[in-house]
This record gives sequence, structure tokens and C-alpha cells, in this order.
Amino acid sequence: MAVTGADMMTEHAVLFSSVAVMAEFHPQAKALRFWRDEQDNSLQSRVEFYDAPLQALEELEADIAIVSRDLSDAVIPDFHSFCQDIEIIFDGGQPSGPIAALTKLDWPRFRRISAYAQYWKLHNPREVNKLLTFIMGIPLYSCLVGELIAQRHSEEEQEILSQIEQPGGVYIIGVNRFRQLFQEDIDNAFNEAKMLVSTFRGTRSENAARIVNGMLDSMRMKPS
Repeated sequence: MAVTGADMMTEHAVLFSSVAVMAEFHPQAKALRFWRDEQDNSLQSRVEFYDAPLQALEELEADIAIVSRDLSDAVIPDFHSFCQDIEIIFDGGQPSGPIAALTKLDWPRFRRISAYAQYWKLHNPREVNKLLTFIMGIPLYSCLVGELIAQRHSEEEQEILSQIEQPGGVYIIGVNRFRQLFQEDIDNAFNEAKMLVSTFRGTRSENAARIVNGMLDSMRMKPS
């Protein structure tokens, strides 16, 4: 996935954010590849996958990972409107907020998840609530973990960046090893994402948008 400088995020944050969801949630994720393009000098990253057929449950996990990756471009800066769009889609409607503006989103895959949720809404509402929380929180996690990694300037991050400093430079790391190296950032991003989703779902006052988006701003306004 080419790093294009997602809105309000640094190039280094986008570099890690762009692969965070697939590395953590796609059942076939094997390794992460980082490199600097020889043509335009841009930083790029992608996830390498195992070549094996997916089991039935893994197909849903893969759908969630792929859709969440694409949705991450709509999370910032209006997370409240983003979550409202998710609720509308899960009810079978058409979004009118930030998700409606996305140009790269696998809508058939997303509608498949939505249909699954609508089918189980009466039979297993707890499972549907869990799925809704995932679809709201995982894209936010992607943005937050990328920013945390970039802000912390750890030795592990610097090693990756140093290897791709020059055009043509490549750095490959296994998914499990990546998780080990950045576990603190991953855990913190998960916790912050879960807290913000809980705040959205528990705040229905007229000031909800200001509260939710204000919390997101405070999470992101950290010293480099």
C-alpha cells in the first residue's frame, strides 16, 4: 500500500498505519514489507500473506480486516460522524458522512458484513454489537498505532527507517516479530480505540460529537 500522507498524519505514521490492521487481524498475514520507491522516493508498505485457503470463520475475519483497512482513511478528524455512518450501514442504509467520500472501499465485502450483522441482529445481538464495535474501533486503532509508533521514535522504528532511507531500500519483518517489537504501542492503541468507541456508543447528547472528537484530538496531541 503506497503511503500518500493520510489527512493530518505524518508520512511515518501512515507507513505503519497502512499495514497495522492487516498484520494484526488478517488470518493469512505472514510478514510486513517496507520500502522506498525508486521512482518517486515515497515510503511504501504492504503485508505479505500465506498462500493457503481460508476456512469459513477466517473468511469473515479477512473481510473485517480488509474493510477496516480501507475505512481507516475516513476516521480522522470526525470520528463521531464516522461511527454514525457505520451504524447506518449496519442498518442497511446509505452513509452520508466521511465513509461516503471514500474512493477505495470494497463495498460488496462491506455489504456482506452488514448483511451478516442484520441476519444475526435478532438471533444473537451480543455478537452483532461485538462486530459493530470491531468495525468502528479497528480503523481507529490503525491510525492510533501508526501515530504512536512514529511519535515514540523507538530503536525498532529507527532501524526500519534507516534500512529504507535510500531509494530501493527494503525491510522485511515477520508479523509475530513486529507484534513483539511494538506490543506497547499496539496495546495502547487498542485501549484508546476501545475507550473512544465506548464513549461514542454511550454518549447520545447534543454535545456528543464535540465530546467524542475532542477525546480523539487529545489522544493524538502528544509530544513527538
